[in-house]
Amino acid sequence: MWSIIGILASIIVVLSWVPQVTRILTTRRADDISYGLPVLLIIGSVFWVAYGVHLEDTIIMTVNSVIISINVLILLLKRKYGRERA
Repeated sequence: MWSIIGILASIIVVLSWVPQVTRILTTRRADDISYGLPVLLIIGSVFWVAYGVHLEDTIIMTVNSVIISINVLILLLKRKYGRERA
């Protein structure tokens, strides 16, 4: 039962990033996205992955690996589309 709740929570957390990535790709703009949030989320998720490895918990490891990937993508999109316009 708790594994199902963990899986559902993980899916919802991962899906929460879809609107942001979609918006950046659609508008080709990311000037209003800060670098701080994705960087901190990557650092935090790296610790969560390490913790998941320690617990041998594939849900924790998998979801945080996906979160790392999404936030790396956001940083790359920020770099590509976030240039300030003069």
